[in-house]
Amino acid sequence: MKAVWFAAVMAVSMNVFASDNNSDKQELQQLLEQTQSLSAEFEQQVKDEQGNVLQSLSGTMTLKRPANLYWHTMRPDETVMVANGEKVWYYNPFVDQVTIYAQQDMVDNSPLLLVLDSNTNQWQNYSVTYTDERYLVKHNNDNSQLELAFDGNKLKEITMIQAHGERTELILNDVALNTQIDDQQFTFKVPAGVDVDDQS
Repeated sequence: MKAVWFAAVMAVSMNVFASDNNSDKQELQQLLEQTQSLSAEFEQQVKDEQGNVLQSLSGTMTLKRPANLYWHTMRPDETVMVANGEKVWYYNPFVDQVTIYAQQDMVDNSPLLLVLDSNTNQWQNYSVTYTDERYLVKHNNDNSQLELAFDGNKLKEITMIQAHGERTELILNDVALNTQIDDQQFTFKVPAGVDVDDQS
């Protein structure tokens, strides 16, 4: 489920809200607003508070505004997640099951969804500071934090730090920005014979 929540949080963009760090927030939002679509390979690691690796994943991902996502892990286990702004389909071929979630439910519970959802009001709950070549996005009411690093205007690294100290690190490679992407890529067809768990 860590992979599901981390990937789902990738489906967002920004509105500008007043804050103590308004200039850093505006600068970050302007950078993200330049990304209408993004395709990349990724390496993801989940680490505990002591830095021990709990989970490693690799695969490919495609994002398209306002809230579309295609996420395919290939190692160590294959999974597919597709989001179209309303629903999220999570397919695990190993157990022959598709689980369907309401995308808004996932957005409401993760700061990562700040990255591509241009209609979210959640930005008013976060402050942004720029330090050590990273944008630090902190929740105003708890210790959760999002770190974003760029190569020019290309997003290259995303780190989500939970209040209890667990870190999820996502490194992007071979990033392609603003290419033409067919909306059909974000339509999931449930394979024949696969169990469906609809939680939407």
